[in-house]
Amino acid sequence: MKSIQQMPGRYRLLGAIGTAVILAAATAAAVQAATPARAAPAQQPACAAGTTVQTTTGPVCGIVNAGNGVSEWLGIPYAAPPVGSLRWQPPQPHAPWTATLQATAYGPECAQQAGFGTVLPLKGSEDCLFVNVFSPPGATASSGLPVMVHIHGGGFRLGNGQGDYSLLASAGHEVIVSLQYRLGIFGFLADTALGPHSGDYGLQDQQFALRWVQQNIAAFGGDPRDVTIFGESAGASSVCDQIASPTAAGLFQKGIATSGLYDGLFGVPGPGETLEVQDCKSALPSQAQADSIGAAYAAALGCSGSPAAVATCLRSAPATAVAETAGYGGYQYGGHGTIAPTINGSTLTMTLRQALRTGQVNRVAVIAGNGRDEDLVSNETGVALPATPAGYTALVQAQYGRFAPQVLALYPLSRFYSPYLAFRTVAADSDTVCPALVTDRELARYMPVYGYEMDDGDAPPYTTTVPTGAKHASTPWDLTPTPDLDADMQVLQQQEVADVTTFARTGDPTAPGTPVWPQFKTRTLMSLAPGGDSESMPIAQIEQIHNCGFWDRIAPKP
Repeated sequence: MKSIQQMPGRYRLLGAIGTAVILAAATAAAVQAATPARAAPAQQPACAAGTTVQTTTGPVCGIVNAGNGVSEWLGIPYAAPPVGSLRWQPPQPHAPWTATLQATAYGPECAQQAGFGTVLPLKGSEDCLFVNVFSPPGATASSGLPVMVHIHGGGFRLGNGQGDYSLLASAGHEVIVSLQYRLGIFGFLADTALGPHSGDYGLQDQQFALRWVQQNIAAFGGDPRDVTIFGESAGASSVCDQIASPTAAGLFQKGIATSGLYDGLFGVPGPGETLEVQDCKSALPSQAQADSIGAAYAAALGCSGSPAAVATCLRSAPATAVAETAGYGGYQYGGHGTIAPTINGSTLTMTLRQALRTGQVNRVAVIAGNGRDEDLVSNETGVALPATPAGYTALVQAQYGRFAPQVLALYPLSRFYSPYLAFRTVAADSDTVCPALVTDRELARYMPVYGYEMDDGDAPPYTTTVPTGAKHASTPWDLTPTPDLDADMQVLQQQEVADVTTFARTGDPTAPGTPVWPQFKTRTLMSLAPGGDSESMPIAQIEQIHNCGFWDRIAPKP
């Protein structure tokens, strides 16, 4: 059996769509927070008249957005709090209530580390399994509107579902749902003491929320037979996982994955990068590997004895100790315990790439894509790495091993403005753009696929000090109300909102007033650009620009 360090990080599904850029409402992705959550009100607002809705667990009432008339129900529990004996258990039904629940403020975000590179103080709460619903003006229980369900990003370690989804709901005239799921060690620890298919609780939470949608969304004006899931970064990886998951069958009909390919081609971490291998192309740990890692975690936490004793110890440990023992990174980078999806034999029986080899996937329409310049390996948090020619050579050698001489020959430093730009180009080509094309091609064997490349290299927010270009999850503003967009950005935002909501309605993203978006099988994808410059582009041209022939030859195979 290969060690974790030897596991290849191969194909991940093209992060669904620049369109999915819309994911804006979410927390940004693997390295940076995208859209900040709305501030919690000092006092929970009163319910608006006419917003009472009966759910399967009890009545709820909400508020109405004064700006656009969107009805909002915030902080509806969709599962029992996963605390105490329910920590590291599959999600369970919530107890019913009879008095009307005032769903007018977001519930707490899921327990998570303070930030990338920082474990404590622990933020959020383990009692965090909530959904939020946004319905356009005039929606009734008989409307049967398309439903879009957002799965937030954040490297499976950070984030929440507390963005502003009113633009999507009002402009698209669709029902939008956001959800929260267990993160990090709380969402993904595997150990034989926790059962034969432990781990992947965060993915199970997502599916439980989708079952809540199936049972309840009609009362909010949505059609449970017309559900699109969308996400960015780890949210896009989640879309890939749900396409591959046998237990997600029938829970959604379409998927949008934005920037779902971001791990290094060979699963080797770069400076400052702490993500566990997790993206749409990665080879995930098997149950046996994850259990072995979990046993080391339990020992580090001081839990020993019989399986029952270990389970009791794990579930009774203080949350801060649980997080601190997990450490800075995941199983691969020196911490303890799995903190992202694994092949647990139930929720996931194989990776997306493996499932696509056999056709054992949920066949849904897909939008998927990445940014042209995505690079998480050299860190996109504002640190200019590498900064010197020697640093560029060393990082290429660390990432590509015996292929480094060929990489350096293909990407000579003399052709780039700086060592940083040189490696950014190498990482984007090898880790995101080329694998995304391969994954789209595999997906297109079984389902309609619409690929894209985000070519907006100057998108807000302007938070970095290095030229990141069309970066990872680079357009979180696209699908949310965003002040002060210039005219060029406004055109792109309007196109993406139109394309995404049209896709959710029809399964085809080509919207009135926007360029025709061909299916990937035509060997064409959409180049998304500001100022009305989006256009379809031959895939062969992209493959040539990004040296995909070379990268595809050396890439690990599933």
